[in-house]
Amino acid sequence: MVELIRQNLKINRSRFVKVKKAILNSIDADIIVEHVGSTAIPKMYGKNILDVLVGVNNCNDFNNAIKGLEKIGFIGSEKSRNDEYMFFASDSGETHDGDVHVHLVLKETKRIDDFLLLKDYLLSHPKEAKAYSDFKKELIKNGATDRKEYKRIKAEYVSNLIQKAIKYAEK
Repeated sequence: MVELIRQNLKINRSRFVKVKKAILNSIDADIIVEHVGSTAIPKMYGKNILDVLVGVNNCNDFNNAIKGLEKIGFIGSEKSRNDEYMFFASDSGETHDGDVHVHLVLKETKRIDDFLLLKDYLLSHPKEAKAYSDFKKELIKNGATDRKEYKRIKAEYVSNLIQKAIKYAEK
């Protein structure tokens, strides 16, 4: 089992490097590209979906990034779009193993801070990462197979984790 976890981590790192390179080559702006989500955390249970955070400086770069992401095949969700965030997927169908999700965010916003703070917190608090991982396993085990319900329950847990991370960072 430990070997399988190491292999998945190595594979996901490699996948991230390729996706990052493609994103950097497709967007003509000063951006950051970060690996976030379950696949960025060692031993974290997840659906093997690569989450990528793309941070841009301003609205012009945001619009350029949308065009660049679409150019390399990502599909944007207009219903997720607001002034500082837009979600993109590598597939238009239901999310499944091996997909890539891109979270386009304006820098200097709470949204990007929350993504990065949560990642750093879970990396530096393995017990919290394990508890979160166990929570997600239980959700699936107890029948939370409807994507909307799973996301709703998980979002509440993540909000609480972010609050813990904020308190930790303030110390």
